[in-house]
This record gives sequence, structure tokens and C-alpha cells, in this order.
Amino acid sequence: MSDSKSPEIKLPLAVAIGWGVGTIVPSIMFNVTNVFLVRFMTDFLGIAAVTAGIAVAASKVYDAVTDPVMGTISDRTRSRWGRQRPYLILGAVVSGAALVALFGVPSGLTGTSAAWYMLGALILYSTGYTIFNVPYLAMPAEMTENYHERSFLMSWRVVAINVAQVIGLILGPILLVKAGGARPGYAIVGWTMAGVIVLAGCLSFAMTSKAPRREVPAGPAPKFKDQIRTVGQNKPFLQLLGIKFFMLLANAFSFGAYAYFVQRVLEQSDTVLSYMFTTSTIAGLLAIPIWLRVSRKIGKPKALVAACSILALSAASWLLAGPGEPLIMILMRPLGTGIAAAGMLIVGQSMLPDTIEYDRRRTGLERAGIFAGFYTTAEKFAYALGPALTGLLLGSMGYVAGTRGAAIEQPDSAITAIYIAVGCVPPVCLLIACSILFFYKLDEEKLKSTVKET
Repeated sequence: MSDSKSPEIKLPLAVAIGWGVGTIVPSIMFNVTNVFLVRFMTDFLGIAAVTAGIAVAASKVYDAVTDPVMGTISDRTRSRWGRQRPYLILGAVVSGAALVALFGVPSGLTGTSAAWYMLGALILYSTGYTIFNVPYLAMPAEMTENYHERSFLMSWRVVAINVAQVIGLILGPILLVKAGGARPGYAIVGWTMAGVIVLAGCLSFAMTSKAPRREVPAGPAPKFKDQIRTVGQNKPFLQLLGIKFFMLLANAFSFGAYAYFVQRVLEQSDTVLSYMFTTSTIAGLLAIPIWLRVSRKIGKPKALVAACSILALSAASWLLAGPGEPLIMILMRPLGTGIAAAGMLIVGQSMLPDTIEYDRRRTGLERAGIFAGFYTTAEKFAYALGPALTGLLLGSMGYVAGTRGAAIEQPDSAITAIYIAVGCVPPVCLLIACSILFFYKLDEEKLKSTVKET
């Protein structure tokens, strides 16, 4: 696409919606595993909290290699469906199999044997996530060069994320409660969510058939080590990596500890979790048009700071919560979380294709996949550290694991650890993200003025 035509580019609505639908795949995977997985491992499989955290982190270590490699593979793929789209179906199928494996653990496995099994299932999970998400996130940089249309495209991603929350974080707890909350209930959740994400991946593939795309450039492909070196010269992209990492680390800590907080601190059932996520979902959907206007008016970096600030205040307010708190007060926090999350997703995600276009204008190279690969590597590290550090924090402060999901009496130190994970760590992470945002200067004017270096 030429620069002269980019302001007039208007994506067909069906294409924008179809791309957004694909978000259901990684969103359900992230939400279901971050909310339920560590507690499932500690309370039903008899895995110590520290061991559970280490297993999650270990499964992500190899992602530091696989994500950039997947980006390079997708950049070099030649097919009748384009460079990125074929991986939507393959990634969804592998991801579905991983969810079945994670929550359908054979009945005879507990303790150490269960820990080794879960490590293998987590590696399969990470592989499926990589196959799908890296090419998927590379697509917007090819679909449009319009600075603000990217925010519009990301708004459909937010819609899909909220749909995924309804399915994963509202339906999931309901299914779990209806099934009695035991291991077979987790298996039902795994199979149900697997079916949904395979369907979502296939729908996204079909609905993006008319999406604009870029073919593999003629001539020899750049060497992998050269691509890594020049990626490091894209300062806005490196800043975005840091911003995204700390935002996601805040979310990972919160999500990993919510299930503990509801049961062990608020002394409520998992049904309250579904109420919380319902509130967050509705708030996020209603906030979408507001964040689109705010982003246009004050710019993407300032809008992202505003979203992070709202989320930090919502997280810190959990420090004031306790047993017997009225439901209406409990739901005020996810109300703020939903509003903030919508802004962080719309604005933050639209900045990735901005940095990719900046690279294309500066170097003349077509390599959306490699940037998406490094971007998802930052995501994986955050997803790994969040549950891992949550498990380490709980274990170091005396959390008692079990095998039947019973409400084992916990020491005061373990309750304090849960408070720290939900109300202290996320605001600190978001403060760091805002500090990096202060130095981010890639706006629409700078992007349009960037020319190829000679």
C-alpha cells in the first residue's frame, strides 16, 4: 500500500470483526489458566505452591526462543492464504488440545507425578499459544496503515476479549460449580473451552479472507541474527515491550490471585468470581467508544497512562476488602478494572502496528512477524512470572496445599500474601509502565515523517 492511499483505507467491517474474533483463542487460554490453574494444581493435584509456580515459569522459558522463531517462520511463509492466516487454524487446534490436557489430568496423578505431567501440558499450551498468537498479532500491521484505524481495529479485539471473559470467566466458574467443583468439573471446563477456541480460530481464518496483506518480498530473506540486531534499534518498540511487560505482569498477578482472594479472604464461593467478571465485561464493553475518543483527543500515550492509573487504583482498593463485605462493594473494583482494561487493550495494542510501520518506513523491510514474536515473548515472560511469583509468594508465606479443594485453614501470613498479590504488586507494576510511557514519543506526526535510512 502506498502512503498516499493509507488515509483512505477503510477495512470492511466483517474483516475487522473477523480479526477481533481471533482474540477469543488467546484470551480464553490466558483467563482460564491464570484464574484456575495454580489453584487447581495446589488444591486438587497436591502440588506445592512453590512447585506449581516453578512449573509454570519453566514452561515459558523456551518461549523466549520459540516466539521470535515463529515470527520469522510466518514472515517467510508463502501460501494462497497469505503469510499469517494459515497459523490461525493450526494454533487454535494445538491450543485446544493443550487445555484438555491441562484440566483433564488422569485421576491417578497427584503430587510429583502430577507436577511432571503438568509441565508437559504447559509446554504444549505454550506451543499452541505461540503458533496462533504471533502470526495473529502481526496481521494488523499489514491490514491498515491508518494510525487511528488501528485503534478502531483493536476495539473489536476488546469486544472479543469481553466475549471471551463471558465464556471463560463467567461460564467457566458456573460450569465448575455445577459440576461440584472437583477434578471432573475442571475437565469439563477444559473440554468446553477447547471447543470454543477451535471454533474461534476457524471463524477468524474464514472472516479475514479479504483482509489486506503483504506477500513475502522477493530475494533472499535477512538472516535471523541480523533481524534481531536491527529490531534492537527500534527504540519505540523496545519501550513498548517494557510498557506491555509491566502492564501484563500486573494483570497476571491479579488474575492468578483472584481465585484465592475470593475463597480465602472474602470467604465467598466461585459464583462471586462470575459476578466480578460479568461486571468487568459489561464495563469494558461500554467503555470502548469512550477510549476511542480519548485516544484521538489526547493521544495514545496519555490515554494509556489514564487507563493504567484507573487500574492501579482499582487494584489497591482490594487492600480495604475483607470477609462480610457487601457484594455491591466487591463489584465496584471489577467495574474500574473493566473500564481500565478496555483502554489498555485498545490503546496499547494499537501501538504495536505503529512501531512495526515505523520499522518499515525506517528500513524498508517487511517483518511484522518477527516484531510480533518479540512482543509475545514479553507477554509470555509476564504470564510466566505472574503465576510463578504468586506461587512462590504464597509458598514462602506458608500457604497450605491440598488435594480435595477443601477450605484448609490458612495461617495469617498466607492471607497477607494473597493481599500483597492482589493489592500491592499490580499498582507497583503499573507505576513502572507509566514511567516508561513518559519517554515514548512515537505519535502520528513522527510516524508519517519517518523515511527510509540511507
